[in-house]
Amino acid sequence: MLVNSAWREAYDESVQVGEWVSPDAVEGLSKPLAELSGRLLDIGGYHYIECGFRDSACVLFGWKLSIGRRTYIRFTTIEATVSSGIGSLISPQPVLLVETNGRLRSTNCAAEQLALEMGMASPLDLMHPSDQRPLVSDEGPQFDTDSPRTVHYGQRFFQWQYITLENSGCLVLFGQERTREESYRRALEHAVHGIIELNAEGTITNVNEETASLFNYDSVREVTQAYFRHPETFYASDSDRIQLRRDLASGKGVQARDIEMRRADGSQIWVRVNATEIRGEGGMLLGYSVTITDITKNRQAEYDLRRRQERYRALVQTAGSVILFLDAEGRILEYNRECEWTFGYSWMEAAGQNFFDFLLVEEDRARVRTAVRRLLSGEIIKDEVLSFKRRDGEIRLLQWNARAHFGEDGDVAGVICIGQDVTEKLSVERALRHAEEKFRGIFENSAEGLFQSIPLGPILSANPAFASILGYDAVESLIAKEHDWAFHYLNPVNRLRFIGRLLRDGIVQGFETEMRREDGKIIWVEENARLVRDEKGRPTLIDGSITDITDRKRSEARIQFLAHHDGLTGLPNRTLFQERLAAAVARSKRERCHFVLMMFDLDNFKDINDTLGHPIGDLLLQGVGERMRVCLRNEDVVARLGGDEFAVLIHEPGSVEEVTFVAQRLIERISERFMLDGNEVQASTSVGICMYPQDGRDEKDLLRNADLALYCSKAEGRNRYHFFEPKLQVEVQERKAMERDLSHAIENDELELFYQPIIDIVGHRIIGMEALVRWFSPSRGQVSPVDFIPVAERMGIIADIGKWVLKRACEQTKAWRDAGYGQLTISVNLSPLELARHEDLIESVGEVLSRTELDPHQLQFEVTEGAVMDNPREAAITLGILRNQGIRIAIDDFGTGYSSLAYLKRFPVDKIKIDRSFIIDIDSSDGNAAIVRAVVFLARSFGMAVNVEGIETETQLEHIASEGVDEVQGFYFSKPISASDMESLLKANLTSPARFPVAQPSS
Repeated sequence: MLVNSAWREAYDESVQVGEWVSPDAVEGLSKPLAELSGRLLDIGGYHYIECGFRDSACVLFGWKLSIGRRTYIRFTTIEATVSSGIGSLISPQPVLLVETNGRLRSTNCAAEQLALEMGMASPLDLMHPSDQRPLVSDEGPQFDTDSPRTVHYGQRFFQWQYITLENSGCLVLFGQERTREESYRRALEHAVHGIIELNAEGTITNVNEETASLFNYDSVREVTQAYFRHPETFYASDSDRIQLRRDLASGKGVQARDIEMRRADGSQIWVRVNATEIRGEGGMLLGYSVTITDITKNRQAEYDLRRRQERYRALVQTAGSVILFLDAEGRILEYNRECEWTFGYSWMEAAGQNFFDFLLVEEDRARVRTAVRRLLSGEIIKDEVLSFKRRDGEIRLLQWNARAHFGEDGDVAGVICIGQDVTEKLSVERALRHAEEKFRGIFENSAEGLFQSIPLGPILSANPAFASILGYDAVESLIAKEHDWAFHYLNPVNRLRFIGRLLRDGIVQGFETEMRREDGKIIWVEENARLVRDEKGRPTLIDGSITDITDRKRSEARIQFLAHHDGLTGLPNRTLFQERLAAAVARSKRERCHFVLMMFDLDNFKDINDTLGHPIGDLLLQGVGERMRVCLRNEDVVARLGGDEFAVLIHEPGSVEEVTFVAQRLIERISERFMLDGNEVQASTSVGICMYPQDGRDEKDLLRNADLALYCSKAEGRNRYHFFEPKLQVEVQERKAMERDLSHAIENDELELFYQPIIDIVGHRIIGMEALVRWFSPSRGQVSPVDFIPVAERMGIIADIGKWVLKRACEQTKAWRDAGYGQLTISVNLSPLELARHEDLIESVGEVLSRTELDPHQLQFEVTEGAVMDNPREAAITLGILRNQGIRIAIDDFGTGYSSLAYLKRFPVDKIKIDRSFIIDIDSSDGNAAIVRAVVFLARSFGMAVNVEGIETETQLEHIASEGVDEVQGFYFSKPISASDMESLLKANLTSPARFPVAQPSS
């Protein structure tokens, strides 16, 4: 007999645990144990016997236990008070009888056998599974009676439940093996496919987690409830659901059926469904097991494969290359559209034809057949060129690549050929080689420096011009310097800027910089370059050129200087001076300081030009500019605004007395004698002064006010200065008022033409008249032409007034001719502005003559000498056009323009009008008579008529008549008179020759 420690402590402490002893050693145990052992050896199963043991009633419970080839009797003693648990020990499943503190009282045979099978030391280890909570601890059971607990012993799973014996408080633990069910459950949970169990009616009884995951549900419960509520939402087509139920109900089952379904979020999923029946004993249908496999990726792969095949077919058909498939004999099996376009044959015509005989020229057939045989032996044809004949008979070139195509069995199935019609390409390549040779010649002989270099590295190649620009005798000398050629840049920063722009933009054009040649000379170059990158986008080369632009930069600097400086004196010109003046105004506003503006105008400079010539005048202007510059401080500005006009800008001038001192010093310095090219010249100047801020708010006000002060200085006697005063603005306001009134004179019909008769000195008759405009202002009365004509010219409306005068004069002359007063000549003055706008003048003259129907020979234009000399070439063209129409041309105020008489030959002039200034003192001995005589002689030499105006006395008339002039006019004959008075004179002129003086009509 072998006992454990619990038996020893409860019944007999003299018995040693783990040692075999005789039952006789225990009082009262030998007989019951022998009886119980006999029953078990004879009958087997479970048996018990009641007995008294050590003065206490107990139950001896036992069973037969086989270990290996030996048979043992396992017995346990149970107190009579817990005998109600004996029935449970008979169970075929493992049973443990345990006290509430976890002490094992007894086990049954099944528990003993399980402990032995699992290699445990005793059945007590069943309550303490490895790495799991115990079933019962010293604190009591570790799970509820209502919730069975599953534990595992190795690979076997058991589900335990317990009950409490009422009399003793002991626990009876019942174990049931669930290894198969647990394995199935775990397989169900960890399956890579969705598994659904249905009962015989087709209702879902169980699903695994993978099913929930497939349909994007968080749990099995959610997917089950969703299917119960709306099964149709799981199917893309509800007909698939109905058909699936029909097939299950009919017993057909479902094998590998692909169905499109929907996930919880509505997205598409393709699944493959397999369903098998589950039958019990006797073949009774218990339900169905449905397996769902996600084949979305497979379907997508199949779809992608179809698409790739379609794209491949489309690619072959739309490829820009000839693609053919030949069999081993050379027959055409496949033939894309490019083949049709290249060869000229359709697919139907080419299919099955022998490629060699059908398309190749005879000279290439043998060579290509040999090449194809090499293909079948495993070689590859690459970039060979053959000649083929198109359907239209044209012979062209095909560059082709080919290789053998092997079938699934590994045998040669044919040949794949890909080619391009390279007829034009080869022609272009030949032309390209020729162009490269030509380019090489251009590269070597170009006057522009061409180069190729590494970014921030040395020059790789260059042409001779490049080396020459940088001062090298030969290209080899330049390339021999392997370091970066940035040392040639005068400013190394410019090299970095150039490279930075090149890396950013890929190209740089027109980059100008200064470089130092090898000999140390500084030059300007213009650099153009292009960045070359490799296939990974990394910069590798720079292709560029440089051009020596040193001369151009010098010219640009000169042009820039001249754009802001006077070319004669080197002083700032009007543009630069206005910029300096605007800057001075801004600075003075900002810093609350002041400055002085002085305007200078040389007195009688025109006389110097006319008497000594323009070269002396230019030297004088240079000398005046230099003296003014020397008299002023470095920060002050002196400028030549144009002609003989200078301006001075003095910063922080001090008091008025100091300003006066500076002005007087400048006047005195300019008044000192100049020795110019051997000529002693005396000059003087008038000065207008205004001060900022009291004399103007901005540069425009200052210039205007300084000009007003200058005007006053000249009016007061010249060679003096005058400060601006506000009262000078009254004149400006008056001028503006006159401009305003004059601008409306034509539309308000305030202008009127007066006429001064022109007398034929031989016939003493009126042969024409000069039209003179008069302005009768409602507010000003009659305004003298001396006052309003300059205003009209300044306003730019003199051309409009001229058109009005021309139209009225022609209309009146036409009316007098129709009235029988003869073929009179009407003389109309042309202003310089009208002559400058020659296109408008010619158009308006033609329009007036056409509208009034006046004979062009009756019209005469008078132009001043100065107007013609402003632009002699344009004036000659304009006057020539007018004269070709029959209009007469007269030079008015001849002798006052100081122009060369030789110019008369160049202009289409019919008449010269001698100015009245030569007539006033003609009877004196100052030489006027000689001048008139010379002009008459000159005019006669050129075939021109002579008119003398300004005749006021009989004596003047007698002198003029003796000089042989043709026409006269002046107050001696008649003042300018109205049209009605002129008509009275014309009536008298019809009956008898004019008398001197002609009687004036009564007004």
